[in-house]
Amino acid sequence: MLVNPFTSVLNTIPGSRILAESMGLIGASFPDSDTKGRNWVITCLYAPINKRNLGGIRAKLEDQRGYVTFCNQRDLELLLGLASPGDLCPWTEKEYPEMSSREFYGMCVDDEDIKDDLLSFELTLRAAMAASPEYTNFIPYGYQTERRIHVSKGRDVRDLWMMLHDCDPETGLGPDPRLHTLMKRWVKVERDPLPWWRT
Repeated sequence: MLVNPFTSVLNTIPGSRILAESMGLIGASFPDSDTKGRNWVITCLYAPINKRNLGGIRAKLEDQRGYVTFCNQRDLELLLGLASPGDLCPWTEKEYPEMSSREFYGMCVDDEDIKDDLLSFELTLRAAMAASPEYTNFIPYGYQTERRIHVSKGRDVRDLWMMLHDCDPETGLGPDPRLHTLMKRWVKVERDPLPWWRT
């Protein structure tokens, strides 16, 4: 078990769900079980999302071609060999599923994961801008970024996002780096299938 998400104190970077503690997992890697030659590396950890049926921390992973995906804590514990199918998961009080089971979600992404990935990108962009003398504190209107996403088994896409306005939509004050206003700052311009084997 990595951590008991129900009893442990999980500190996050203010304004985000990014965990401040890496738990020694950043940089850990393992091969994709479905695609030969594809390998995943853990790049970030996130706090649980309360409304999800399966709780626990979440890991963001990236492969060698820049695709991003997420994995829930229970399934990550299986993938990292910290637990075996049939063992009792201490924090869910249920058995770990077989990886071939429908109960095993593995690497997949939903709208909340997309938001966390986009905010992480935005924070990195802001840090790079702050280090460059020719940029202001604001992400300019029309700025675009491409995100390669492994949505689920056999489904990879390219999302194109554009910055609308880097300010609080209510007050007009900015820059605005908050998670809860993220989807008012950015708009997804397009989503196209981009199979891994084609990139």
